[in-house]
Amino acid sequence: MIQTEQGGCREIGSAEALQILRSLRDVYILIHRSPDGDCIGSGYALYHILREMGIRSRVCCADPIPAMFRDITEGITFAEFEPQAFVSVDVADRNLFGDLPERERNAEIALCIDHHISNTHYAKCLHWNPDSAAACEILFRLMQDNGIPLTEQTALCLYTGIATDTGCFQFSNADAAAFRAVAQIKAQFPHLPYARLNRELFVLKSEGRLRLDARLMEHARLSADGRVALVYLPYAWMEELHLSAEEIEGTANLPMQIIGVEVGIICKQQPDGSYRISMRGGEHADVSVIAQHFGGGGHIKASGCSLREGEPEAVCTMLMEAASGFLREQL
Repeated sequence: MIQTEQGGCREIGSAEALQILRSLRDVYILIHRSPDGDCIGSGYALYHILREMGIRSRVCCADPIPAMFRDITEGITFAEFEPQAFVSVDVADRNLFGDLPERERNAEIALCIDHHISNTHYAKCLHWNPDSAAACEILFRLMQDNGIPLTEQTALCLYTGIATDTGCFQFSNADAAAFRAVAQIKAQFPHLPYARLNRELFVLKSEGRLRLDARLMEHARLSADGRVALVYLPYAWMEELHLSAEEIEGTANLPMQIIGVEVGIICKQQPDGSYRISMRGGEHADVSVIAQHFGGGGHIKASGCSLREGEPEAVCTMLMEAASGFLREQL
């Protein structure tokens, strides 16, 4: 990657990224709120990489890590220490840190490792490839480029991140590079529980979640041309069905199951009345543009944003109209 500068942030290659990591001590690794498999996988993979270098670190997230990722997190206890440096992985914008303590939210980020096209260049240095399927794929390449041995622990983390960010290799970002990375991981560690992980991450659902899916689809809203679909999830439904936040992961993909839909949206009401919105794009739609319009961002085919206030009906109508408008411009 050629070094470039933008707003005081330098884009750097893997060799310099590794050089920066080796120079750090007592590192806080920051990942985004509502953590998914890629930010968790890349965060914990970096923890293991730094540990092998003799560098103390811990992964920091504003929200709890879902239990489904216990294979990555189980048995790990982070030491207590005062951070001397901050690194972020899979975080495109400071706003995505969520409700971390102010020290972390406003920290100078020595290095950001990311793959989002919407990255705002908020760190001092950015090791970035928006063509990569996952931040975990970028970390895998960093290890390969610099001769860092892959361990069983890092392999599990990196596989999880690539698998989840490609929708178990269903999404368009599951390109040859992603498959090559996974092939190398599986060739070196063929006995890791890949099949069980895939079943737990992508297939298994609680009874409450299955009931929620049925209810969401029953109340799905379609645009007049059938190209935009939205489902609204009131927080009261989560309470009624006794669902945790981690159990509703993946609901953003539900609207995309409808034939003809190019933009799928889920609007999730939060306990404080705000909304977290996730968007998915079909073959032709770029949902990152829609999310950016509302102060969010992400990938071309998977993005999100937050809205602080508004009546549910008005918020859903606004999202539907905005998505339809942007889709008309794109197609």
